[in-house]
Amino acid sequence: MTEPEFADVFFRLDAGKLIPLERQTAVIQGKASGFIVMSMKSASEFPGAKSPVRFTSGQPIGFVVRTILASTTVDPSTLYVLRKLGMKKKSRELIIMSGHASPLGASTNSPLAQGVLPVEFSRYGASSIKMTAAALQPGEYAVSRQFGQTVFCFGVD
Repeated sequence: MTEPEFADVFFRLDAGKLIPLERQTAVIQGKASGFIVMSMKSASEFPGAKSPVRFTSGQPIGFVVRTILASTTVDPSTLYVLRKLGMKKKSRELIIMSGHASPLGASTNSPLAQGVLPVEFSRYGASSIKMTAAALQPGEYAVSRQFGQTVFCFGVD
């Protein structure tokens, strides 16, 4: 059983082989627009409209990540997530905050569970965790630490 060499680096598990995913570090973008009534948004953006790493829809996908917590009783869902990314012309994004402001007040929303999809976790080897996702719809996705700025992207066709 082959395990990743380094911690917190994600791979797809395919017939016992570890396939590297696209590694990206978020660029935080913020925007505000309007006159008197303002709309604002902050997002983590990842370059490229689509990941070069592609998989076929209609089948469960397994991922493996080495972690120093593999031999503990810490719930892996508190550490690792699979998210669906929003698509733009030249990038992919994950909304961090949205809000509205007017002369009468302002409100913001920070959806921490934005795009999070259900996965099952199991131990994999001596030092790793396996994440299994049900068949995914076509789109762009990322696996990462819960609040990490580095993500591992892939697409489903």
